[in-house]
Amino acid sequence: MLLPPEPRFDDLDLPGTRLHTVKCGTGPPLIIVPATVSLISQWLPLAQFMGQRFTAHFFELPGHGGSTPYPTKFNSGLVPKTVEAFADQLGYERFNLMGFSFGGLLALRTIESLQHRIDRVILLSPCVSQRALKYSMPRRWMFRATARGLMWPRLQRGTHRALQTPWLEFPLTFALSKFSKVERSILESKDALKIPLATLDVLAYTLDEIFRVEYRSACGPFDIPCYFGMSVNDDLLRYALTEQIVREHFPRITIQKFTHPYHQPPKPPTFEWLAQEFGPFLEMLDI
Repeated sequence: MLLPPEPRFDDLDLPGTRLHTVKCGTGPPLIIVPATVSLISQWLPLAQFMGQRFTAHFFELPGHGGSTPYPTKFNSGLVPKTVEAFADQLGYERFNLMGFSFGGLLALRTIESLQHRIDRVILLSPCVSQRALKYSMPRRWMFRATARGLMWPRLQRGTHRALQTPWLEFPLTFALSKFSKVERSILESKDALKIPLATLDVLAYTLDEIFRVEYRSACGPFDIPCYFGMSVNDDLLRYALTEQIVREHFPRITIQKFTHPYHQPPKPPTFEWLAQEFGPFLEMLDI
């Protein structure tokens, strides 16, 4: 029976944040850049799965979980410096990089600054264009208006109080699931309504960026190998456009198409499930 690597947790003081991290496995170093509202408690199995071939490091985004927020308002341009400081503290001159969903966009931002230190990148269903989102235009406008509104401290605090009200939990989760087209089980597994005020603040700026992003590197195509994996039946992102944008940025690309009918598993992934579903993808990585 395949056993998951033992996790080792740590808190690292870096410029602008104290980062809560986990390390799993042995092999070449891999830094996994987190997606929106991704906690170690939910994504530990992914770090352990990747730890079968890498020394895998996963961290909680500043403002999430045990990681302290940045001293300034969140934007994706802050993350590359955090990844660089993280790699420096770990003693890695070179490393591999991985990102899922919004974490894929953060990984691309990081490559812009640190391409010379990255051996390969793994992009899973990356969020690279607002045009790839499977939402109607009115729904996109609503998301952006909500995100913009949540940037105002008074509205943010009022929303946070409402989210913490026990009797509102079910109707709010139900409404959010219907509006966002995200499975209610996913929202419940993330405790989506019970997030701290600092996380709600980061989420507002994250959503605003997701609904206006059109990724294009000012550096031109990247000269590093890219392993791109995504379901052709992704229920949040359009596969063809996402692949096209990633392919434009990585001449040395290996593509793995999946067929599962979702962007994110409806239940938190287990190590065993990841090994069964994505074991061949892990084995195809040329390390």
